Amino acid sequence: MIGFVAVKSLGGYNYVRPDQVMAVAGIEGAKCNIYMAGGVTVPCSEPATDVIARFEAAMADAAQPETA
Repeated sequence: MIGFVAVKSLGGYNYVRPDQVMAVAGIEGAKCNIYMAGGVTVPCSEPATDVIARFEAAMADAAQPETA
């Protein structure tokens, strides 16, 4: 199961499910917007490259088969 990924916002943290992300748009170098399924926009105070790397890592971890 894919868990939530924490992303920094101006007032704290937002928790986003990577499998619901449609796009990440970088603005002003150190900020980005995350566009989610359903039309929700999540503003972040982190560079888009950092956010994308965490989303990709979470998706890769979820794709690994669980061992018993």
